[in-house]
Amino acid sequence: MSGALTSVTNSPAASSSTSAGSAISSSYNLDMNAFLNLFLTQLKYQDPTNPMQSYELASQLAQFSSVEQLNKVNTNLTQLQSSLSSLNNAQMVDLIGKKVVGQASTLQVASGNVSSGDYQLGASGTVTVKIYDANNNLVRTINVGSQDAGKYSVSWDGRNDSGTKVGDGTYSFKVEAVDAKGNALDVTTTVSGTVYSYRLDQGTAYLILNGPDGIKLPTSDIIEVSPA
Repeated sequence: MSGALTSVTNSPAASSSTSAGSAISSSYNLDMNAFLNLFLTQLKYQDPTNPMQSYELASQLAQFSSVEQLNKVNTNLTQLQSSLSSLNNAQMVDLIGKKVVGQASTLQVASGNVSSGDYQLGASGTVTVKIYDANNNLVRTINVGSQDAGKYSVSWDGRNDSGTKVGDGTYSFKVEAVDAKGNALDVTTTVSGTVYSYRLDQGTAYLILNGPDGIKLPTSDIIEVSPA
C-alpha cells in the first residue's frame, strides 16, 4: 500500500487523509471498514492530472487482503497455542504421584539424605564424579576408578572433601570419563524421583520431585514415566 498512499500524503489534502486514518484507529492495524474509508479518501483527493491506474488500485486491495489474512492466521495460531498450553498443563498435573526419569544432573540434599542420580557410560573408562553446590563451587571429588560401559548410580554420602556433611539444598554432579588413551568419553546423566507437584516458573514448566523443596526438573527433560 505504499506507492499510491504516498501520493496522497504529499497532496494538498494530506492532512485530511491522515486525520481520517488516525480517527479510525489509534493502532497500526486497519480493519476492513477503516481501510475502505482511507481508500475512498485517497481516491477523492488524488491528483486529477495523475490519477491512479487500475493496477495500482488492484495492488493496494491485494496487499490489504494479504495483511488481513495474515492477521487472522496469527489470531488463530495464538488461540491454538493457548489451547495446547492448557492441554499440556492438564497432562502434567496427571503426572503427580508417578515416577519420572529426566536427563539432568541435579541432586537434592534434605535432612542429610541425597536424592538419586545416575549416569550412562557408552564405553569402558576411568570415571570421576564431581559435586558442586548451588553457586557452582566444587565441594566433593569422587574418584570412582575403572568402569565398564553401562548405567551406574552416583554414590555420594552428602559430605564434602573434608568429610563434613554439607547443608541441605540443591547440588549438581558432573561425571568425567576417559578411555585408556586419555580421550574423553560421552556420559549421559539422569535424575529420578516421584512427582510431588507441577510448577510454572517464568514461563518454564517444571516437575518438583520428592517433596515441596525437591528437584526442579524441566518437563522438556523427561525421558521416562512409570507408576510410583
